[in-house]
Amino acid sequence: MVAQNRTAVLSQAACMSSDKDDMASRHSRLRHWLSHTASAGYVAKGVIYLTIGWLALLTAIGLGGSESGTADVIRKIALWPFGEVLLVLLCVGLIAYVAWRLGQATWDTEHKGSGWLGWFQRLGFVISGGLYATLAWQCGELLFHSFSAGHDDTSQSTQRLLGLPGGRWLLLVIGLAFVGVGIHQLRRAWQRAYRRNWHLSSRPNPPLPLLEGIARLGLAARGITFILIGGLLDLAAWKLSPSNAQGLGGALNLLARQPYGHWLLGGVAIGLIAYGGYCFINAGYRRVGRLRRWSGGDSIATQAQRKRAPKRPANRSVQR
Repeated sequence: MVAQNRTAVLSQAACMSSDKDDMASRHSRLRHWLSHTASAGYVAKGVIYLTIGWLALLTAIGLGGSESGTADVIRKIALWPFGEVLLVLLCVGLIAYVAWRLGQATWDTEHKGSGWLGWFQRLGFVISGGLYATLAWQCGELLFHSFSAGHDDTSQSTQRLLGLPGGRWLLLVIGLAFVGVGIHQLRRAWQRAYRRNWHLSSRPNPPLPLLEGIARLGLAARGITFILIGGLLDLAAWKLSPSNAQGLGGALNLLARQPYGHWLLGGVAIGLIAYGGYCFINAGYRRVGRLRRWSGGDSIATQAQRKRAPKRPANRSVQR
């Protein structure tokens, strides 16, 4: 009887060890997959912001260019030599970035937790993924449909939103959200919060001062443009004027029309180029944290261990 019990215990321990190793292997493969999707996504995002910044810089120094937003830049890339090939790569990269954002929210790779603030921040990842999904969709439309197909600009979308019940207040909230994201970007640049996500130890002698300078300049420039976009959206909500609502291109155009506008536009353009560089840095140095389930704070492997652990029988007062 004792031998049978010992055999059963050893068999159960071996099964638990096998399950643990299998779960650890799946956990490692999932983290590896998320790391690759993050890298591809950041490369695509970096290309977009580098192009936006470069075109704005050309405008600032009087060599043509334009104050373009993300959607306009994709249409311009489509007209480049080998534009269709670039669009395919950009579309794949943007889809990868969407998958990375959804993975951040689902498995809590940033360890935001399951409190109300953590849920709010993870919802922000989902919304960010949705915004970039629209850019990936536009790439697909340009590939499979006519380049001359019309697309809604910010003013037209705002006009439809203002036509909805409570649309004015919803637009006001969206504008405040943009302002909040912009302030958050400035805070990240000031506090150097981005360093928590970099795995510098795996890269020999990284040029840290250069990397940090690019990151801080890029985050600050993006924060400024987001604050301007949010202010324009709130102005449109306050005046019930959709024409006041502008995206990134409108924010750059607003800077250009200010006193010393070319200097302001040039400074922000350099910052947006730096933000594109920051995206490339993330593609190479971004660390994927331990994965957690949507509803809990423990890692996947820890929760699996707890689930598979044998239940101990209740202590009995009567002993034989």
